[in-house]
Amino acid sequence: MNILHFATGPYATNCYIAVSDGIADVIDPGMHSASAINDYLSENNLALGNIILTHGHIDHVRDAGELAHHHGASVYIHKADAFMLNEQIGFNEQARILFDVTSMRLVHNPQWLEPGSTIAIAGQDFTVHHCPGHSPGSVILQGKKLAFSGDVLFEGSVGRTDLPFSSPEEMTKTLKDIVLSLPDDLAILPGHGAHTTMRVERKSNPFLQELS
Repeated sequence: MNILHFATGPYATNCYIAVSDGIADVIDPGMHSASAINDYLSENNLALGNIILTHGHIDHVRDAGELAHHHGASVYIHKADAFMLNEQIGFNEQARILFDVTSMRLVHNPQWLEPGSTIAIAGQDFTVHHCPGHSPGSVILQGKKLAFSGDVLFEGSVGRTDLPFSSPEEMTKTLKDIVLSLPDDLAILPGHGAHTTMRVERKSNPFLQELS
């Protein structure tokens, strides 16, 4: 598996392209990512596999519909965040303007990320952990060596819980029950900012330390 990542859109959201055997799966295609992804696929003679969303916030899903339409690809999201894929729901007016929602191609007929199931990313199995708190349908996708943590866990921080549909209580439970159970040697690829590891976060992340 080869993984490329780049920051997209006004919130510098990490978009990941995971490649194996000529197929590229995309995680969290934010604003302006579609053209860059299409160029990368063309230049490297790759086909687009699945589009996988760690949650439904606009900065993570903005170009998912465009990519799905262009390539005929499936879009995966946890059912609890599916309502956010509709342009009329889940976005405040400032975000709607900032992300030009009126010209956004919508996602139709998404597939569900079922808690406890696995999904193949670049030919490897990743376990779907339902991690509500930042959003109702946030997930962490855990493989053998790395995890895509979306906006659940960052280097030195965790996802905000002061947003519409977020929950501080559910985030605390997610951190206790799921995040702290992840193995130390797991690389963490978050939705924003730098990569880290569970070992580093367990030792230095203040939000995890206060729960240990």
